[in-house]
Amino acid sequence: MNKTHKHIIQLSKKELAHLQSIIRRGKHNARVATRARILLLSHKGKSKNATAAELEINPSTVQDVRNRYRENLDRALYDAPRPGQPPKITDRGEAHLIALATSAPPEGTARWTLEMLKERMIEDRKVKKITTVALWKRLQRRHIKPWREKNVVYSEHD
Repeated sequence: MNKTHKHIIQLSKKELAHLQSIIRRGKHNARVATRARILLLSHKGKSKNATAAELEINPSTVQDVRNRYRENLDRALYDAPRPGQPPKITDRGEAHLIALATSAPPEGTARWTLEMLKERMIEDRKVKKITTVALWKRLQRRHIKPWREKNVVYSEHD
């Protein structure tokens, strides 16, 4: 008995048409086009190694795409969403930052600097560590520039 197991992919007519449009139109990124080619060659009965050799990719990539196809076609073609890095600052921390940036600067200084805000946020234990760029982006979203001018925050309910 032969122990080599061929992973057979049987695509529907609709799936075949969709995959062929992906590789013909060029509107998709190279990774998606390669995955479409893997599925098309697998549908034709090509082995994992033959498919990998033809596309000049690693055989494990072929196997991964085939395995994801078991879930569904979109899963085989596209990467799953990634969670990304957690926010550096919470909503409560951002509120504290805004309150600081719009308050009077420390004695002996004319205005808040990003470095001073960073040190104060760490000192007040609102963040463990943060870059001045991350603080700047939060302030920029709200059009607050403590290093340029006196800021006043008005309530939206007034």
